[in-house]
Amino acid sequence: MGKSEELPWDLFDRCLLPVVFSHAAAVILSTILNTLYISQVSTFTLFLWFVISSLGAVFFYHNLKVTAAGKAVFITDCGSRIGYAIARQLDDLGFTIFAGFRDKDAGSETAKKLKEESSGRLHVLQLDVTSERQILAAALYIKENLPHETSGLWAVLNSATWAPFGEVEWVPFAVYNQAVEVNLLSVIRITQVFLPLVRKTKGRIVNIVSILGRIASPFRSPYCTVKFGVEAFSDCLRLEMRRWGVDVVVVEPGDYTTGNTWLTDQELLSQARHMWKSMSDEVRAEYGEDYFEKTVRSLETYTKGEETDLTPVLRALTDSVCRTFPLSRYTSVTRAEKLQAFVADHLPRSVYDIIYT
Repeated sequence: MGKSEELPWDLFDRCLLPVVFSHAAAVILSTILNTLYISQVSTFTLFLWFVISSLGAVFFYHNLKVTAAGKAVFITDCGSRIGYAIARQLDDLGFTIFAGFRDKDAGSETAKKLKEESSGRLHVLQLDVTSERQILAAALYIKENLPHETSGLWAVLNSATWAPFGEVEWVPFAVYNQAVEVNLLSVIRITQVFLPLVRKTKGRIVNIVSILGRIASPFRSPYCTVKFGVEAFSDCLRLEMRRWGVDVVVVEPGDYTTGNTWLTDQELLSQARHMWKSMSDEVRAEYGEDYFEKTVRSLETYTKGEETDLTPVLRALTDSVCRTFPLSRYTSVTRAEKLQAFVADHLPRSVYDIIYT
């Protein structure tokens, strides 16, 4: 897994609408001026003027940033590579960080390392995102340790993710339950608990989802299902929070921009063994061991090779916290994944099924 294709999809998406409106405005204004014989200005000249003006405004608007001083950010699951890396990056930028670790109380070496490498502003918390008691305890600790100059929380970054896989008939129901607990219900509950603090600062909720939250993929139903749910939850919350000035941001890494971050060889083999043992004899006979092994090995694309370059994902997460006007969605994906999402969103489902099944 080498260096990912880093492409400015988000800036492209933000610029696309102004360009379309510039063309429409140019056609309308040119028609009016020529009809009234006020001026014989070409549509192209007006279009060019509108594009330059609107893109200049967009770039200015896009690059405005907040000051980090006195702003606190809560990040879940900093034991993961992405959680750890974004905690370090935001700490370096001057934010006060509350970093949640599932195994902090068990003497996590990763938690100790993060604390040692970071400034005194960073706090390490025990947080199992599926534990109501630990979520409430984390909220109480954060309230008592916010920077003196603020009474609220600038951002909550939900990064806890578990990536199960398997065909629907193979996956034990308990795995679906756990996937919902870790990936969906934890996001909902943490958001409910921390929204009052975020509302005070007119801050933002940032949810790490996946491009698989928008595109269906065979053999990934446990993961796609919950990520579709987080996408829907985020969209509903965004509409509700507009009146409060709270931004809700979704960061959608692709499979190849996160690679072995969520799925390792050890996790792959462990889940595969558990699935095979849990299947009934009838299901095993129907699918066959060869097909099962071949399908499982298809996921080794994500676990083999070099350590994944997380630069595009970290840039999206940093922008979602630091930009004055963040986008509602950041997509750190490759060209192939962007095309797949486009086909899924805009073409008939039958076309998507033919190409990607």
